[in-house]
Amino acid sequence: MAVDRSDPLSTSMDHFRYPRHFLLLTCFSVLLSVMSWLHLLSDLSVSFALYGALHASALVLALRARHAIGQKCLFIAIAAGLSVLTLHVGIIGIHLTGMLPGNVGLYTVMGFSALTGAVSYGILIRIFRMYELNASSMAVIAVGCTLATYIAAYTLAHSHSLGRWWLAVLWWYAFSGGLWYYDRR
Repeated sequence: MAVDRSDPLSTSMDHFRYPRHFLLLTCFSVLLSVMSWLHLLSDLSVSFALYGALHASALVLALRARHAIGQKCLFIAIAAGLSVLTLHVGIIGIHLTGMLPGNVGLYTVMGFSALTGAVSYGILIRIFRMYELNASSMAVIAVGCTLATYIAAYTLAHSHSLGRWWLAVLWWYAFSGGLWYYDRR
């Protein structure tokens, strides 16, 4: 049986060019670091929109299957919007959990935001027919993103050289690492 290479959900090959994808993520990470050092991003919503747009751009630029340019741009825009939405839900969550002792509320909300952000992004990837993540793989990737967020928060608390961009970068690598793992299986 011949393999249809034009089918975006073809199971016989990786859906993304992962070396290119991870190289782009690394370049975007350096860019965010420099932008943070130069204090170019002060607005949280703009920062989170950029975080979502950069990861989505790295995915789009690494796609193996052809997709219309309009579809790619829409994907990037929606990913940016999802990132901002996750931020604002998290801010509301912090206000609602403000009575909890210590940092319990903060870490609960951060974990929930990382988890729901990963699931909603996985659904977006599926809707745009870039890769058909199933529920169990989405759950594992979401847990990985949650753990990456906790690691980022811990390292941010103990390092003065990193900025909030560090949260996004570790989340990116957790999500993309999970995507790579399931795409290779």
